[in-house]
Amino acid sequence: MANVNSWELEITSSIPASKVFQGFVVGFFDFLDYYVLPASLGAKFTNLQGDGGVGTIKLMSYEDGFFPSVKYKIKTVDLENFTYSMAVVDDDENESTLSEMKVIPSVDGGCTFIQKTTEYKGIDEDEVESQKEQAAQWFKTFERTVTDQDAKDE
Repeated sequence: MANVNSWELEITSSIPASKVFQGFVVGFFDFLDYYVLPASLGAKFTNLQGDGGVGTIKLMSYEDGFFPSVKYKIKTVDLENFTYSMAVVDDDENESTLSEMKVIPSVDGGCTFIQKTTEYKGIDEDEVESQKEQAAQWFKTFERTVTDQDAKDE
């Protein structure tokens, strides 16, 4: 099976662009922690450097050490144009993966979420499909969470 270096996912949503950008993109680590990862995994997110903006390095680790820890570096945050990027970095601070996200407002009040991920080492096509499905599932979880919260607020 051939190795692939990048993939792109595009999802249309009825949720406003600013809410998707703040809640799912900028707030991605909090979203994972509160709504996606089961407490039994013992996932923990720690800021190793920075305040959450560009240059911040976050460590995702697990209490039991069953899963490997992963470090993320925030590369860009553009609050006006709803663009954001982060890289997975290894112990030598070399980047192995770059994820670029953009949220485009639509005329109906919703938006389009686009994620492009580049794997510098390449991955097989099955892993690409798995990553895309996981990202789409996380986005659907986000939409359900927002819809449920909005219904409670009414």
